[in-house]
Formats: sequence, structure tokens, C-alpha cells
Amino acid sequence: MNTTLSIHDLPEQPTAQVADLDIESLATLLDEADAHLNRAKAIKASLDDAIAHRYNDRAALVRNQNNKPTGIVRFDDGPFIVITDLPKKPEWDQEKLAELVGKIEESGEDPTDYVEVAYRVPESRYTAWPTSIRKFFEAARTLKVGKPTFKLERPAGRGGL
Repeated sequence: MNTTLSIHDLPEQPTAQVADLDIESLATLLDEADAHLNRAKAIKASLDDAIAHRYNDRAALVRNQNNKPTGIVRFDDGPFIVITDLPKKPEWDQEKLAELVGKIEESGEDPTDYVEVAYRVPESRYTAWPTSIRKFFEAARTLKVGKPTFKLERPAGRGGL
């Protein structure tokens, strides 16, 4: 089924009707949607950069005046209130933390009163392990899956954008 649907018509169309479109129409609509999304992201990034350029110095001054190096500050610009957030992003040295957890345990205290300890196994390592090691860890592993994604790709020589 060929279509003259545009990407602007899609939100009002039933999913099943869109799914019934021929593959060429779906691929074209997907290409158009990707182009619009990339353009919208570029526009948003440009506006974000312009707003940051306009207000960075003033925000730094307000932060300094309020002795608030991070977090949310507010100030007026005409009829608008500008709200800016400079979030904290602490990073912890994992080796040093492990040493400190050991010292807390040695002192007879429970380190979970102070820190969260999480064990992780990268999937690439798990799949590379010998079967005997994997079997040992299987009881601690639950495999969940995410939302499936699909990509429509035109092989070279079959036209396309």
C-alpha cells in the first residue's frame, strides 16, 4: 500500500494503519522523522548555548553573592525569572573507597551504614567466562530485556537517500 502520508499526519494515524504501509513508505517516513529530530536537536542545542552565553556571567555572580557554588539559583530578567541549575556530579575513587570500606570493617563497624556497595558484572565478561564459572554465578543473574529497536536500511545499489 503506497501512501501520501507525511510525518505530520502520523500522530493521528492508528498504529496498525501505519504498520500496514509498504516498506518503502515506512523507510521514507522514518528518514524524514530522523531528519526532523536531528534538526530539532540542533535547534535546541543552539538555543541552550545562546541562553547559557547570555546568563552564565550573571548566574555566576548570583551564585557568588549567595555563596552557593552548585544547585539552583534564580534571578529576574524583565518579566521573566531565570532559573539555572548547576548540579553536583561527585565522582568517587573506587580503589580508595574499597580501602576505606575495609578499614571500617576492621574497626568493627558496618560499612553499609556509610556507603552503598554494589557488585556489577559486565555482560561481555560474563559471556567470555568458562562455562564452569558462569554456572557458579547463574543463580545471581537475572536477564531483563529492553524495548526492541528496528532500523530500516537500504542496501547499496537499491536507491535511497
